[in-house]
Formats: sequence, C-alpha cells, structure tokens
Amino acid sequence: MNDSDIPKPPPDDFSKTTPNIPVDDSDWGKTNYNHPVQPPSDDWGNTVANVRHNDMDFDKTFMPGSEKPKTPDWGITQGDIKLPNDDFGGGNRGGNEHNATMPYFRLPEAERAKYQPPPTPTEEAQKRKEEEKAKGGIPTWLWVSGGLFSMFFFAIAVLLLVYFIILKGSGYEATVKGAPAGSSVLVNGAYWGTTSDDGSISLSTLKAGETKKIEIKHPNYVCESREIKGADNVKPEPIIASCKLVEKPIADECLKIKSGEIEKAERCANKALDDLGANFSVDDLLRALNLFIINFESGKFDIPPARTAFLQKAATYIQKLPPSVVIEVGGHTDNVGSDASNQVLSENRAKAVKDALVKFGVKAEALTEKGYGKAKPKTTNDTEDGKFQNRRIEYSAIKR
Repeated sequence: MNDSDIPKPPPDDFSKTTPNIPVDDSDWGKTNYNHPVQPPSDDWGNTVANVRHNDMDFDKTFMPGSEKPKTPDWGITQGDIKLPNDDFGGGNRGGNEHNATMPYFRLPEAERAKYQPPPTPTEEAQKRKEEEKAKGGIPTWLWVSGGLFSMFFFAIAVLLLVYFIILKGSGYEATVKGAPAGSSVLVNGAYWGTTSDDGSISLSTLKAGETKKIEIKHPNYVCESREIKGADNVKPEPIIASCKLVEKPIADECLKIKSGEIEKAERCANKALDDLGANFSVDDLLRALNLFIINFESGKFDIPPARTAFLQKAATYIQKLPPSVVIEVGGHTDNVGSDASNQVLSENRAKAVKDALVKFGVKAEALTEKGYGKAKPKTTNDTEDGKFQNRRIEYSAIKR
C-alpha cells in the first residue's frame, strides 16, 4: 500500500467552527449525523415559555431525537388537564375538578403517624401531664413526696432500734483463755463457739446482771466450769481455764512387749500418737514415743529403714510442742559388752535418732542427745526379754 492511497484530511476549517457562525455545506456539515436539521438562530427565541409555537417551529426545537413526540404524552404534562375521578379518588368537590389533585387529603390515623416527626421531650411530658389530668390520677409529685417521707421515717425507726437494742444496755464482753485449742464453749448450756489455736475465745454481748455458767468441753480434757456476772459496757478480767488431760490407758499388751515384737511395739506407739488429738501435753507425747522400739543390729547404730516411717510421724507431733520445750533423745544398752563400748554405742544410737528427727523437720535446738550405756536399765538383764527392753531409745523433757 502506497502513501498516496491513504486519504488526506480536509483543509484546516477550525475558523469556520466559531460558535453561532453559519457554515456552508462543506465537509463539516456532512459530519453532523443523527441530528435533525437545526432551525435558524432567530427561531430559538420562539421556545420561550408561554409562547405559542406553530407546528413547524416546534418540530425544529425538538432535539436531540429525530422522532416527533406523541400528542397524548405532551398533553399529560399540562396543568389544566382534566383527570378522571378514579385517578386520585377525589370525586366532585364543589364542581371544581382541580381540587382532586390537591395534596391536603386525609390519611388514616395509623398511616399518618408514620409521616409525623417524633415528639420532643417537652411535648411528651406535656402529653403525659394532660393524660394524667384527664384520668384524674394521683400527681407524680405526690408520689415522690410520699416516698421521701416513708424513707425518712424508716431511717428514724432504724436509728431508734439500734439505740435501744444495741447501744442502750448492750451488755458486756468476757474472754476465756488457756483452754485447749478446738474446745467447745457453752454459756448456760448453750453452745457459744470454739476456742482458737491459742485456747482463747471472746464472749460478747453477755446480758448484764445475770450469772452466766461457762463450760469448756474437749474429748481429751476435763475442764472446771466457771461462773461470771458483769455490768453493762464493763469488761471483766479474763477467765483462765483450768483443764486436766484425760489419760487413756495403755493396753496391757503394749506394756508387755517381748523380744522380737518390733511391729507390735510400733502399732502400740502409732495408736498412742493418734489418741493424742489436736491438743496434747509434753508428757502425753513422751509416753507415746517411748512405746516405740528400734531394733538396732548388734554393735551398730544404723536405723533400720522400716523404722523411719514412725520417726517421721513423731516429728510432726514434736513440732507442735511449745518453743520452750527441749526433748532429750537418750540411748541405752543391755549389759552385754564392756562399759566403754556400750557407752559409745548408746551415744551413737541417740545421735542417729536425733539427726533423723531433724531431717524430718524438728528444729535442732528443740532436741538434744545423750548416751547412758548400760547404766540405766529399764528392767532386768537376766532374761532375753529384759535385755530386749533395755536396748532402747528413751525420750524425756529437760525443758518445758
């Protein structure tokens, strides 16, 4: 294809496109397609509102489409058209049919509410006030006033009750001390409470002028009852409990341990510990500990592993003793061997037991050890059973 075959654009006609300048039938006019022929400039003024147009002029001003409008379509936009009654449901209103198109027609109440703006808070309050007035009910201010007066009189009643019952003639408070921990305290036969860990309890709001009988109950103790009589708001001296431990008898079989009955001796010692309860004395604990027998091998001071469980249990009870108490762990032997060898052996065995108790939690300063050799036999060394009883660890209190 040669360059000569490509059509060249028309000459520069930009000067002929100036607005409102008529152009001739050149190429620019040929490109004005899909538009009807435009009217002359002097005919545009005929389209002003309220100017009557002839058919020719009107056709010239209808753009951009080339199709003429339909007469019924144009007629609908006219303001003086007569509409049928069924279009708006207006009916004949005094012979004036234009009234049928007026917007001031009445809607149903339910529908009209949808188009109404929401009332303001002032309007709502006014409406409620008018409704209450119409009903003839009790005004709101009267309800509020009645509620305030009721609260006022109720507060006065509460204050008077507190004064006459709690403040005026409130009784007195007494304190019980020195009772076993966990003891039940009764006042005139009625349960009052339980003593704390230090053996004390407060007896508050006791009625003045009446004699009160104070009783302390504990399964392992017998306590003397006391009587007290006090005055209002005057605290008397503390009541010091006087309690004595009830010793449970040891079974005869536990008092007659024979040679080789190691497990039996341990069962008796465990039962004695269990019978101590939550509150026990130093003597009660020592009696239970001394029922236990450790079967050391001859000439040795190693504690057999089977016996360590009881020592661990005993350590928990020793830790409950008062801090001032010091327990001595004494080692004893039978009369077999020399005095020197038995002395050393008894000292080593006592130290082994003390170290085991410290290992299980007992404070070292709460224990001490001492070896007695064969100097303090428990019974005769003439029999095997006697020698078995004498080869022992014995506990005693050197400080209470």
